[in-house]
Amino acid sequence: MECTEIYADPDGHSAFRTIRAFDVSEVLFNGKTLSLSPPQPCESMLVHEFDAGYFLDRHNPPSKQYVVVLEGELEIAVRGGELAQRFAEGSVFVAGDLQGSGHSTRAIRSGRALVVNVRG
Repeated sequence: MECTEIYADPDGHSAFRTIRAFDVSEVLFNGKTLSLSPPQPCESMLVHEFDAGYFLDRHNPPSKQYVVVLEGELEIAVRGGELAQRFAEGSVFVAGDLQGSGHSTRAIRSGRALVVNVRG
């Protein structure tokens, strides 16, 4: 599965790139063939509920996070707002800029996101 990753570039600025996450392969399960990825260990999971207009200024995540937008729409901005991407319902992105200039998060539409903190 391809998704967007927020990462710290060599200059210490948060940036966007497309990565391949969760490669799947066919597995036989209870007599059925399924396409599954290998399990990924995680530290914790939480649901983040947000109202339209919510804004969190530049920050770095506490650990690598997979963010699954369940409802609503988020806008993530890097480089002081120069570059931004929107993530609507069904989107998955990775917040991996643990150091550097950080990113900001703004809610375009109210909703909620599942945040999975990956074990480092």
